[in-house]
Amino acid sequence: MTSNVKEVLGKSFDYIIVGGGTAGCPLAATLSEKFSVLLIERGGSPYENPMLLDKKYFGFPFLQTDEFSSVAQRFISRDGVPNLRGRILGGTSTINAGFYSRASADFIKRVGWDEKLVKEAYEWAESKVVFKPLLTKWNSAVKSGLLEAGILPYNGFSWDHIAGTKFGGTLFDANRKRHISADLLERGNSSNIVVLLNATVKNIVFRSDGKQNENTDTVPTPNNLYT
Repeated sequence: MTSNVKEVLGKSFDYIIVGGGTAGCPLAATLSEKFSVLLIERGGSPYENPMLLDKKYFGFPFLQTDEFSSVAQRFISRDGVPNLRGRILGGTSTINAGFYSRASADFIKRVGWDEKLVKEAYEWAESKVVFKPLLTKWNSAVKSGLLEAGILPYNGFSWDHIAGTKFGGTLFDANRKRHISADLLERGNSSNIVVLLNATVKNIVFRSDGKQNENTDTVPTPNNLYT
């Protein structure tokens, strides 16, 4: 893990992943089992910042947002809803409320994914970063309100996306410590992964010699050189 772009210049990798968030980190981990991987992240590392990983500080990153350097970055969704996303290794899993649930079985069938492989992928992630929550008085009050409003049946605890009322997984463990998608990098082959922090990709160059599929080259640049 480095913020010095010079440490990767001139090196080649089988895969270069742009963005070390909830998709980029597990992708880098799984690819590293057989390939060399460079993971480029615009933000820094969260592991020395207690306001990101300790539950008692939840919401603090939302109090300061700016266009270039804050951990939380404001954006507006395609349907016009203001929101926040994480600009930090681990992506939005580093700042959000930490709720976890699997996709519905109908969705998995509709998009044509292999149900067995999807189940294995869920279990792989859950074994590292997902926990059964402890219900607080607030959680219990919300549960009771949903049941009184007729959101039935009551399903108790479940990872699955199911109709009715349930309580799902959380990214916070019993010690109130947040676990993020970047933790999944530990499941990969560390000798095959380089994480470049505080860097952006200036451009992507597609090249082909006519004999093989197109390759993608990315050119990382340190933040202070990016405009």
